[in-house]
Amino acid sequence: MLRKNIKLDRNSMELISLFNNISGAIIKDCIIYESPENQSEIIIFLVKKEDVGKAIGKAGEHVKDLMEKLQKKIDVIPWSENLELFIQYVLNTSKNSIKVQNIEIKESKNQKKTVIISVRPQDRGKAIGKEGSMIRKIKDLVLRHWEVDNVIINTKNNI
Repeated sequence: MLRKNIKLDRNSMELISLFNNISGAIIKDCIIYESPENQSEIIIFLVKKEDVGKAIGKAGEHVKDLMEKLQKKIDVIPWSENLELFIQYVLNTSKNSIKVQNIEIKESKNQKKTVIISVRPQDRGKAIGKEGSMIRKIKDLVLRHWEVDNVIINTKNNI
């Protein structure tokens, strides 16, 4: 279910190398994501789970250093080959952590796979994000690394 060939462009490889040199952390991937709130770029680093502390640095020094150098916001997200755990990591890196109630994968008759993330109704807004920014971020990351076709947020209490 994991995609095997993730293509990194030159810019992403340079960012991974720079962040690795600053922090010493093992970085799995780097994605440049545009925030709809202010059209600024956010650089998302997927970091080996055990290296997240190393990547962030004491009191966030490595992230602050990189943010200063690049003049961009930096997100560090733990990597997991387990899809459900990975989605929980993405949702828990937001300002307010979002409680995931359930994650299921449904396959349609035409072999299309949809990941359905169920959250509490009170977390719906945070899970979708301003102008759909959070769900778009989740979708971009999941579609990049797993062989699925769509990601949706479910807020109904029928779990």
